[in-house]
Amino acid sequence: MLLRPRKTKFKSVHKNRTLKTTNTDLKKPKLIYGQKGLKTQNPDFYLFNKFLFKIKLFLKKTVRRSNITNRGLWVKIFPHIPVTKKVIGSRMGKGKGKPSNWAAKVPSESIFIELKNVRTGRAKYFLNQVIFKFPGSYKIVSKYNSRLHLVAFKKIKIRYDYFY
Repeated sequence: MLLRPRKTKFKSVHKNRTLKTTNTDLKKPKLIYGQKGLKTQNPDFYLFNKFLFKIKLFLKKTVRRSNITNRGLWVKIFPHIPVTKKVIGSRMGKGKGKPSNWAAKVPSESIFIELKNVRTGRAKYFLNQVIFKFPGSYKIVSKYNSRLHLVAFKKIKIRYDYFY
């Protein structure tokens, strides 16, 4: 089955007019786990579980061989909100419909996808592909880590050529 919670207290919930999020990681627009991330520039919106599942499968390609390279992927949203739908052909009234799928709310200006130890070009390519699939506008953000750059610089062997 696609992404959905194992147990819920109620079968269907009331529509929440305000999109207040309880996830503290999403409230701060900073990279917490990784070095590259995807930031929304849209007002608050919902993402459905089928869509999130496809994106997760696609992004798993970026972190292949993670046991060797110590790469990581974090999708910081999960579909907890049931979306109901009435049966086609049913008459008006008789209550709310049955839950058809699940949705996750994405607050505005939040970073909800993060990548760690992925090369810059590879991360940009995969995040751009995700941007094309998502509705609205997004921004790729990165964290500058000076220590990583120093380590990368030390690995380069300097060769001296002498000309007589």
